[in-house]
Amino acid sequence: MLRLGRGVCALDVIHSNSSRVVLCTRDTPNRILFRSLSADDGYLSNKSIVPTQHYQKSLPRLPIPKLDDTCRRYLAALHPLLSEQEYRESERVVNSFLNDEGKQLQAHLIAADRRNKNSSYIHGPWTELYQKDRRSVVLNHNPFLGFVDDPVPEQNSQLNRATNLILSSMRFYRSYKDGFLAPDIYHMDPKKSDTDQFKNLIRKVPQSLSWYGAYLKKAFPLDMRQYPWLFHSTRIPKPAQDENRVYPDSKHIAVIHKGHFYTFNVLGESGEMVDGGVVKASIQDILSDTRPVNHHSIGYFTSMSRSSWADIRPELDALNPEMMHQIDSAMFVLCLDEYDVAKQEPGVPISEYDGIPLIRNGLHGEAYNRWFDKSFQLIITKNGKGAVHFEHSWGDGVSVLRYFNEIFEDSTQKHYNGELGESGVKRWDPVMSDNLVKMGEVARTEFNAVKESFKLDVLKFDGFGKQDLKKLKISPDSICQLAFQMAYWRLRKEFVGTYESCSTAAFKFGRTETIRPCTKETKACSIAFDHDNPADLSTMSDLLQACSKKHSTLTREAAMGQGFDRHLFALKYTHEKLGGAPLPIFTDPNHAKLNHIILSTSTLVSPPLEIGGFAAVVQDGLGVGYAMFDDWFGTQASYYPPHNDGSAFIKELRGVCQDLKMVLSGGSFKEKRKV
Repeated sequence: MLRLGRGVCALDVIHSNSSRVVLCTRDTPNRILFRSLSADDGYLSNKSIVPTQHYQKSLPRLPIPKLDDTCRRYLAALHPLLSEQEYRESERVVNSFLNDEGKQLQAHLIAADRRNKNSSYIHGPWTELYQKDRRSVVLNHNPFLGFVDDPVPEQNSQLNRATNLILSSMRFYRSYKDGFLAPDIYHMDPKKSDTDQFKNLIRKVPQSLSWYGAYLKKAFPLDMRQYPWLFHSTRIPKPAQDENRVYPDSKHIAVIHKGHFYTFNVLGESGEMVDGGVVKASIQDILSDTRPVNHHSIGYFTSMSRSSWADIRPELDALNPEMMHQIDSAMFVLCLDEYDVAKQEPGVPISEYDGIPLIRNGLHGEAYNRWFDKSFQLIITKNGKGAVHFEHSWGDGVSVLRYFNEIFEDSTQKHYNGELGESGVKRWDPVMSDNLVKMGEVARTEFNAVKESFKLDVLKFDGFGKQDLKKLKISPDSICQLAFQMAYWRLRKEFVGTYESCSTAAFKFGRTETIRPCTKETKACSIAFDHDNPADLSTMSDLLQACSKKHSTLTREAAMGQGFDRHLFALKYTHEKLGGAPLPIFTDPNHAKLNHIILSTSTLVSPPLEIGGFAAVVQDGLGVGYAMFDDWFGTQASYYPPHNDGSAFIKELRGVCQDLKMVLSGGSFKEKRKV
């Protein structure tokens, strides 16, 4: 158990012995003069009367599903991918596991969970999964979120956008640290629970009982134990398993511009905010540096495989101990890109703007101007496009999205228009041995090759949206997932392993669970919509309803910790820790087939979000990001040709959407094709 020191809220960070987490408290130099903040008290405007950590003690623990439920759900997910003969063989293996080794492993897992009541059964193993993955974090793990522009045009200069977002980031951090950030909570009935009356009542309820008080009003508080890792933390490469380190005393940020590194303080000795004039002057100082792009930047190292980077890091540390400490301990990394990125211009229809340049810059950009190990990087292009790129081992999207939403709102309401102060910038130039220069060239070559192999295509379909589907009592997400299954069926004539992420943050130390959108219902519907032999309109309509019902059930089960993927993973992890020989359920080729994720999908909609993205998780897969709006539907597909063809998938998806629109409107494309 580690207790974070002064400067972070009093919150325990509990981890299993297998997950490598290090707390560092080395003092950060601070030589900047601070001025009074006048009207700016250094917090977000919407101070919460309910303390940030009010619900954390009483959050329920993540449940361990019943073994027979997990086996049943696992077989149901396998069924649409397999022939009947393959399925019967897997069924035999699963039943044998259920009646033998599975019971013993379930007992071990439950016993371990009872001994570790301050965590969850999945937290340690899941963190270790990320830390042990030897692939590069770039594209394989790290996603990004891109901001819409500030509504005031002159605030979208690189200097102004960076200044405003830094200041808002510090207000967010201080609001969290001092307990003024409203607790994360999901309101089923906001009219009853998202009210001043409820907040005044619930804050008086003891923390050990507060969750139950919220539950009575159909409000579900969320776990916030990942928040201490959002700021001043980093991932450190190690030969077999990486470490996550946090530096709670740091007060500076690191900045990269044209591959050159800088730092300056954004907090004072007592945790107060630096005056906005100091921040703006420091950014201007960095942007005024006339040195050319450093194509030998040490940023390239963070794009390498984790083993290669782990081999290089000790030498880099030995030659540059203070510089590396400053990067590692920075509250976050600010990337000031020296180039414009194409963006949607005023008056141009969104259908004529694909966003691909923004996606590429947010996902990988130019590695000389990135530090991919950092908990998050705030990216600002020359023309003021902002994005948050984050490393995934320390946490999931809930805390990042909250930060993203809050700083957008704050930065667009509190523009800094004051005078310039005194720059506090310190410049860092690394000492490079011949070996480091050589390995830097290797890293740059590898990164550029991966970047060039990575492709994207997009679809914007305005034939239907959320409002149309809600009128028909059909889940919008179910239609999106069905469309992906239908498109891939038409493209490849097969059904494949599919992943949709679902947060389990409603539980203490919850992470994510997997929704398996490929079901017997989506398979039947995909075949029924086949152009060669389509079903009649009534059958298609019934199948759409069945798909919606099934997907809603799977989503609900996943959110309540009743999926099967994390449970099976924990059982496998437990078996490996006990030193047993590989079990048939995990060596079954059909288990590998289900978990070779060809369609990795995720959705996110938020007012400040213009675009986001992630990459395919396997070479022959597709990374399918999507969002359903009131009257249109958007999708992006990332892929690595020739292993798969995202453009062909998007083409099929457009046709699927047209067919779905016709059926949802009460028409039959079967009759249309006869004509």
